[in-house]
Amino acid sequence: MKTPSATVLIVGNEVLSAKVRDENGPYAARALRERGVELTAVLTLPDRLEVLEEAVARERGRVDWLFTSGGVGPTHDDVTLLAVARALGRELARHPVLAENIRAWHRHRGKEAPEAALRMADVPEGTRLLGDPRHPVMVVENVVMLPGPPQFFRVQLDAFTVAIEAPPFRLECLFLDLGEEEFASLLERVAREHRAVDIGSYPRFDQADHRVKVTFESKDGLAVRAAVEAFLEVLPEGALVRREGP
Repeated sequence: MKTPSATVLIVGNEVLSAKVRDENGPYAARALRERGVELTAVLTLPDRLEVLEEAVARERGRVDWLFTSGGVGPTHDDVTLLAVARALGRELARHPVLAENIRAWHRHRGKEAPEAALRMADVPEGTRLLGDPRHPVMVVENVVMLPGPPQFFRVQLDAFTVAIEAPPFRLECLFLDLGEEEFASLLERVAREHRAVDIGSYPRFDQADHRVKVTFESKDGLAVRAAVEAFLEVLPEGALVRREGP
């Protein structure tokens, strides 16, 4: 089974200016990995129509799924939906289900929905609504348009990724009492001989019980185990602090 690929676009001047800390990018990285989806990039972009349009057109051609976060609200700087429409060569059209959801939300509070609120129902033509009818996920072609507030982003991302879930990644970790320079050539040789496995090395410079964490990851559990055993065979005695993984 092919591993689905994805890119996430985090949209917002507030993130780039550090007025708001991005929570959606890290969450998406974890959630997609847990679903067996390969995340190729997380890009943070400003609320600029031309920048978003170019990014959507470029990135959607590189991956199976492009997720956007933010820019779907009612204010002047919410331009993600228009950018997606332009990138796909589509017009914006008011979706009747979304419009009724907005009107119902305002009626529940004893108000009429203003036109600014109804702008959130203006989506690229052909947009499909998936999941909870009250808070649906908006999808057009391979672009999934998600809200920026983390509590809504998480619910909708999780709801959508159920449909694209793939076999999981298998991960094993070795924690070493060695500096990277002491085993770099050994690890490079193992990486060359086990190309089906993604191998990474991550040093620590604090008071942890290890100096380096080495990770071995693949969807092929047997390949991971073979690479781990090959590396353990060439490590100096006493270098391994502990081992984690299946």
